[in-house]
Amino acid sequence: MSGSKAFFKHKSNSSQMVTVPSDLLVQLLDVTRSLQKLLPSDLPVTLLDVTPEEAVARVGDEGHNSLLSLALRHHALLQQRNEELLTQHGRCTAQIEALQEDKQELRLQLLEVKRQLQQLQRSRGDPLPPPTGTVEGAKKSNKVIEEPMCPCKENITEAELEERNFVGEDCVCENVTVSPPPPPPTTPAPKLLGTGARVKDCAGHQSEGETESGMYEIYPSECRAVRVWCDLQTDGGGWTVFLNRQQQPKQVNFTRTWKEYRQGFGDVTAEYWLGNEYLHQLTAKAAHVLRVDAEDFNGSRRWGVWGRFRVEDEDHNYKLLAVMYSSNSTLGDGLLWHSGMQFSTIDKDNDKHKGSCAHEYKGGWWYNVCHNANPTGILTNSDDFDSVGWVYWSPRQYKWASLRWLQMKIRPQNFGTPDPSDGPGDCSGD
Repeated sequence: MSGSKAFFKHKSNSSQMVTVPSDLLVQLLDVTRSLQKLLPSDLPVTLLDVTPEEAVARVGDEGHNSLLSLALRHHALLQQRNEELLTQHGRCTAQIEALQEDKQELRLQLLEVKRQLQQLQRSRGDPLPPPTGTVEGAKKSNKVIEEPMCPCKENITEAELEERNFVGEDCVCENVTVSPPPPPPTTPAPKLLGTGARVKDCAGHQSEGETESGMYEIYPSECRAVRVWCDLQTDGGGWTVFLNRQQQPKQVNFTRTWKEYRQGFGDVTAEYWLGNEYLHQLTAKAAHVLRVDAEDFNGSRRWGVWGRFRVEDEDHNYKLLAVMYSSNSTLGDGLLWHSGMQFSTIDKDNDKHKGSCAHEYKGGWWYNVCHNANPTGILTNSDDFDSVGWVYWSPRQYKWASLRWLQMKIRPQNFGTPDPSDGPGDCSGD
């Protein structure tokens, strides 16, 4: 039957006829048996125990239908298992690399402590300790680490000096004047930049002649000002930052409600979310470019650019469009998985996960099932996927990276080209 070219028709659930060649059916059965060997033994799916000849002979009573359905089920199970293994492999690889980096960092810290210890001994005039491993070396090493510095004679008796293994003649106190610590530096109040021009974004400020990055006021809705951080240096400038994450003494909580993500929250000079409604107003009428700049906890910086970025209105739950990823980017396309998704928060779940991605990963985001990027998670150096991080830290390489700094920012595609129709309208009556 292997050379047979007979065809058999199968009626699907949609009442369409599907033609299945008999030799293809035999091959499908062989492939299905191979898939069965790769699947865990406890799966409740078993192959039909028939030979290829029997399978072809049973075509009339829909034997081909059961075999075809079974093969497709096995394929889906195998694909799911393969994706789980890839995810586990990526996490294990990231953990191994993180442990290796921690080991290297601890080794460098140990060398630095040894260097400081040697400098301290030289400054006191003490001989360097004998090699460790001897009783004498162990005693002197313990003295250096555990014993206090030589106390002043006027504050301690000779008997106490001898008890602490200090020789009175060698214990010399100098009159050292200790200056009081300087007062902590004061943090200047953030300065609002700009000439007061009523422009809708940071690109507008740059077109007005501004060149300094900092805090500006923009008018996304034409007549209502909102403060934002403008990046006017990176890659030609013109960037309106809508998300900023950074290490600071007290991190901003990004586990927020739908209303908070709609209106925006945080400190424009530090960590903040501009607001989904402002994102929609900025990107609704003109095509925009997205740029992401990030730094991991090892000091490595990467960037990525998406040539088309848009956020729809609240009626569409601020649906995201992030496409046209630039192949020159050093940061992987962690947004492909999220483009086309609606926004989700802890009180409004729009993801495809059976649970709540916002609750599980501690943020508000365009979650899918659940994420390849989690910019609104917890800012901490962790391998856990609820931290601020990016799955494709390197393009085409599945590797999770926790981030200590991240900026997401947009600018018009026609940046640098004057557009008179792009300015705010008349607000004299407002």
